Amino acid sequence: MNILILGMPNVGKTSLYNILTDNNNNIIHNTVGTTRDWHVGSLKSNRNIDVYDTPGIINKKKLVIKSVIKIISKIDIFVYVIDYKNESFFVDKELINELRKFNKEIVIIINKDDNFKQDKNINNFGIKNVFFISCSHNLGIGNFLNFLLKYDVNENNIKQYDFSLGLFGKTNVGKSTLLNKLVGFERSIVSNKPKTTTDIVSSSYVFKDNKYLIKDTAGLIKKNKIDKNSLDFYVTKKTLSIINQIDLNLFLIDIQQGFDNQSKKIFNLIYQKSNILILLINKIDLIKKNKKNIINELIKDINDEFSQSKNIIIIPISNFNKRDILFIKNKIHELILELDKNISTSQINKWLNYVVENNSHPRINGKEVKFKYGTQVSKNPLTIKIFSNFSKEISNSYKRYLLNNFYNFFKIKSRNLKILFSKSKNPYD
Repeated sequence: MNILILGMPNVGKTSLYNILTDNNNNIIHNTVGTTRDWHVGSLKSNRNIDVYDTPGIINKKKLVIKSVIKIISKIDIFVYVIDYKNESFFVDKELINELRKFNKEIVIIINKDDNFKQDKNINNFGIKNVFFISCSHNLGIGNFLNFLLKYDVNENNIKQYDFSLGLFGKTNVGKSTLLNKLVGFERSIVSNKPKTTTDIVSSSYVFKDNKYLIKDTAGLIKKNKIDKNSLDFYVTKKTLSIINQIDLNLFLIDIQQGFDNQSKKIFNLIYQKSNILILLINKIDLIKKNKKNIINELIKDINDEFSQSKNIIIIPISNFNKRDILFIKNKIHELILELDKNISTSQINKWLNYVVENNSHPRINGKEVKFKYGTQVSKNPLTIKIFSNFSKEISNSYKRYLLNNFYNFFKIKSRNLKILFSKSKNPYD
């Protein structure tokens, strides 16, 4: 069963959605129009009931259903939210009358009844099921949940995903367009206006028998330029909170903007928290002359500005080129299947002996630095622990040497690698 939450702006639709789904992915802010893409989550007390939160269905006191017509076709119940503090419900009544045309069951939620007086008279709406609630004080929610649970829902709507993907980058670099191209339909709102995406927008696609959950995040801006009470602050905080929960992240830059300081700072942050990361140079279709030279120069700039970029797969793309989209899907598939592979301890120690013989660490206090043993201790991110007699004194330059050599030796690309050092004794000694 599917229910759709709708109503006038700032009546608490997203607050209700987050409570019903036990989810805090959608941002709540007093800025009008904070929710700009539709979202879906499972009802927390019955995972076979899907709850939809949508923006833009009510615009200038009229229904605008074009962007959500596919959703409406599968909705069983409209949940119309009204602000208790409104003096007049005339507009709400007119909109509910418009909803009747779809021949769906309609439920009215009167939100922001913070003292739980339940004293608003809306009998003239002609709606049988009316619930007074306060999302901010968690009042009346149980009554509404009990009402939903009376429906006998047996079908299994629970969605299983094999892998998760995330789209990151500055504002207006093409993340939402890429999401739409990967999933094959207009899932995310696309606009030339920056900051169109505010919440995390999720969708999915199937490729080579694997189902991928993909999340389009809001464009990131510099932290020191954000007012902590602004919508941008909550958007950035939410975006950063999901990075290390995702199997593979795609970081986009605009070829016309290049790898500027803001992109570099964001990329470094995403790189440090990612399991697997691919860098996409987007909008190459906008370059009409000397395209190859411009792309090569930008890749060189990236390599000069970010030392670890040589271990990252960099792909120039156009979101509007079907071959590019197919190439990205294949590359994602290729990389993500490596997640569950372990590197054997014998291989790691073969590598360790090789690198130390070719370039030993400088002596510390006149003593030889011995690397006794290495082993893999984690898959995500790929983490190697090396036991040494001077675990805390290993120089940063030698750490970089080991890191880069490990990438080359095992032919690893775009996967985040961490090398830890421990003074613990070799258990095989």
